[in-house]
Amino acid sequence: MVVTVLALPLALVAFVVALARRQVITVGVNEHADVARIAARTRGWRLVGLALGLVAGGLLLALGQRVDALGRLTALAPAAVGAGVLLGTVVGELTSRPSVGVRRSAVVETRTVRSVLPRGRALLLAASGLALGGVLGAGAAWGSPDDLGRAGRSLSERCTVLVDGVATEMAGSRGPWPGSFYAVPLAAAFALLAVLTALALRAVVRRPRPDPHGLGLDSMLRRWSAGTVLTAALFAVLGTLGPVAALMVSPLAGLDCGPSPAQAVGRWVVTVLAPVALVGAAAALGALLVTPRIRVDDLPRPLPGDAAPVGTPVR
Repeated sequence: MVVTVLALPLALVAFVVALARRQVITVGVNEHADVARIAARTRGWRLVGLALGLVAGGLLLALGQRVDALGRLTALAPAAVGAGVLLGTVVGELTSRPSVGVRRSAVVETRTVRSVLPRGRALLLAASGLALGGVLGAGAAWGSPDDLGRAGRSLSERCTVLVDGVATEMAGSRGPWPGSFYAVPLAAAFALLAVLTALALRAVVRRPRPDPHGLGLDSMLRRWSAGTVLTAALFAVLGTLGPVAALMVSPLAGLDCGPSPAQAVGRWVVTVLAPVALVGAAAALGALLVTPRIRVDDLPRPLPGDAAPVGTPVR
């Protein structure tokens, strides 16, 4: 737990660094109008989704304890934020259409999710998802009922020790423990999140192409959108993994009977995972707040023959 608390300043630094890394591409007022309009619309819907997700997550954090004092609703807050961004992405991509004129043109191509997916972020999301699945699986496997009989909410131990030369049976339990009591609703939430992620990526790929002159910029816009989709899912995974791993550290470290070899390894794994996941979640949240955008320059660029303010006319 101490390591996790010490990681909070690093999480704040990661959040600020992510905010400072805003990516902006500037185009002229008479250039790539369709792509710029689609970019503004899709980004606007993503921000709406992020705002709704933050509100939903905040409500789960603030009011979840009143509905479920044992924290199962509160644990869903990061997933709610991620789901908001994904839903905003789906709506933005499905409602963005290029303008249609008298003369139409189309590009013959095969667009796939793989072609727009940032590989590094996809691998990071896959690794984080495996880590979350492993931690929840271990928690469910080692969990036991608590004193009120709620399955998977406590870590129990039982052993025989010698006290003054007499074999004495010792038993105890520690909690709260992120066993099946918490793993089942989290697994259901992340199954839904995986479906939303797939739908969002599919919507990004299937959005119609605008004017063929802006293909390069449109391709970059799709990669940005796909990257934001992965970042939203990554925030949900890491934002859940950090607290779950931190919750496991103390019970595993306080076993009076001594941990099994698997539990000893698990203790060190969650001790490392908890702060790393918290820092990663903070960076992902910062990246969601400042997604890349296309800025339209207010002044049209000079055309050949226009009078230049200084020197000779532009040619």
